[in-house]
Amino acid sequence: MKRWALVALAVLAAACSPSGRHAAAPAPAPTTAPTTAAPTTAAGAAVCAPPHGPGLSVQSFVFDGERRTYQLYVPMSYDGAHRVPAVFEFHGYGSNAFEQVYYGNFMPLANRYGFIIVAPNGQGRPLHFNLTGEPGLQDDVAMVGALLDHVEATMCVDPDRVYATGMSDGGAMSSVLACKDADRFAAFGAVAVVLYSPGCGGTRHTAIAAFSGTADPIVPFNGGTVRCCGGPSVAAAPVAMADWAAHDGCASPPTDDQLSSQVDRRTWAGCDGTGSVVFYVIDGGGHTWPGSAFPIPFLGMTTEQISASDTIWAFFEAHPLAA
Repeated sequence: MKRWALVALAVLAAACSPSGRHAAAPAPAPTTAPTTAAPTTAAGAAVCAPPHGPGLSVQSFVFDGERRTYQLYVPMSYDGAHRVPAVFEFHGYGSNAFEQVYYGNFMPLANRYGFIIVAPNGQGRPLHFNLTGEPGLQDDVAMVGALLDHVEATMCVDPDRVYATGMSDGGAMSSVLACKDADRFAAFGAVAVVLYSPGCGGTRHTAIAAFSGTADPIVPFNGGTVRCCGGPSVAAAPVAMADWAAHDGCASPPTDDQLSSQVDRRTWAGCDGTGSVVFYVIDGGGHTWPGSAFPIPFLGMTTEQISASDTIWAFFEAHPLAA
């Protein structure tokens, strides 16, 4: 089995309960909005999109003949005339886009800093992202590329400030995009799962930040057998991040800074070009999103000593594509 297939099968939801899903945060249901085409000039060239109502809505587009859905969050400041960053946010295995939007909760940051959130739904039952060529399912890496095309055509997006983050299976998706699509996504944030595969391509060095808990009950921090999904083996999270550092030509060894009693930040200096590698180790942390207002006790401890969302957005802001 190919390494990507092996590791992706190992990825569980951040947001699952004993039945395979976690309860969504209490919130009003999003509205359903039809997809609109971007306006064009007389010559047919695409121009920036018209204003879009603020808030969370369900959107859809057609990929390879199938309707795919995603959550779109638009801040109050969006006017369709000024290009804004876009954060793609990927849910965990068995969760969904709506749950992840509330679990990660980038929305206050989106309102403060003026970016949109694009959270695709996976496929299959339970919902997940197909990174391994599963028969009968679409290639979700290709789907995300098509969705980015769609979002850039229908929203006023800055193509130099498009980012990817996610939890668990979504962390795997972000890792794969870092490997395969770093020429379109400027930086990446992986929570609870971070992967590296030899042979990653692209013309840029990769900016990636990751969070892992040392007491993760699902995906072992130090690698080994995953406690789900047929029990495949995965590399240790510190090894994956060291591999990203080597990929970026960073200096070794890294520097460890103890930020609090539960949080250690490992940073590699001297990376080539746009490369940047930062690893947040949560001592005693579980298979959870640091700083989330919705802890999931059976998946382990959720630290309140750092906000993954705040930290990831600050990392994204510092790493535009054109830097």
